[in-house]
Formats: sequence, structure tokens, C-alpha cells
Amino acid sequence: MAAAGFSSAVDTVLAAARRVEELMDAGGPVMWPLLGVSLLSWGLILDRYWYFLRVLPRVRRRPRSEVEAVELRIALWRHLRLIRTLSGILPMLGLLGTVTGIVETFDLIRVFGSAETRIVARGVSQALITTLTGLVMGLSGVGAGYDLSRRAEAGERAMIGSRSP
Repeated sequence: MAAAGFSSAVDTVLAAARRVEELMDAGGPVMWPLLGVSLLSWGLILDRYWYFLRVLPRVRRRPRSEVEAVELRIALWRHLRLIRTLSGILPMLGLLGTVTGIVETFDLIRVFGSAETRIVARGVSQALITTLTGLVMGLSGVGAGYDLSRRAEAGERAMIGSRSP
């Protein structure tokens, strides 16, 4: 009984992996930088959430010195600027994929001498897939970055409040 459930889960994961692979192929060469920047961005975002949810509650105590206060403030804001930057880069990479797909379409039209529907559809599809991927990844990063900044501000306010006599 348990083996059937495990087998079903493995099949689901393999089917999802095939869909992701098809999406990466359909999106063209810009999908790989999009994937890399997305993984870096979400790695940093998860690191920050780990810090705010697991580490900070354990170290939240009154800083004993100005140096400790500065170190805590640096830890609160670590990587947030990079997360915002990566979230802005992702839509630009999507736009690069759009341009790449359209240029490839026009190049194929030039080579074959006609605007055959299959040729045009492939290029437009590539353009739209990269655009959508860049926007979704970028917007999700912007939302997470905003939430993390709000948490850093709250941590800083709590630190300032604990330092006053």
C-alpha cells in the first residue's frame, strides 16, 4: 500500500520535471539565466526568512554595546538590497527573451522567405514564455523583498525600543 503511494509520488515528480524541461526548451536560451537568477534570489529570500523566523527570536536581547547594535542592524538588513536588485533584473531578462524570440522569428522568416504560421508561432511562444517567467519571478521577489524589509524595520524598531532606559 505504501509502495503504491510512493510510486505515485515519484511519477508525479517525474511528470513535473518533464514539464519544466519542456518549458525551458520552449522558452529558449534566456530561460537558463532566468532560472539561475531566480534560484539565487529565492535562496537569499529563504535565508532571510530563516533568519527572521528562527534565528532572530533567539538572539533578540538588548544589545550590550554600540558594536552589538550595529552588528544586529547589519544582520537585519543583510542581502535585502541584493534581493531587490535581483527582483528588478528578472523582468529585464524576460524582456531579453522576448527580443531574442522575436529576432529569431524574423531571422527564420528571412531564411525561409515566408511568414509560415509554425515559424511565427514558435518565436512568439518563446517570447511570451520568457516574458511571463521573468515577470512572475520578479514580482514574487518584489513581494517577498517588501515583506522582508518590513520585518527588518520592525526588528530595528524593537532593538531601538529595547535600548532606551
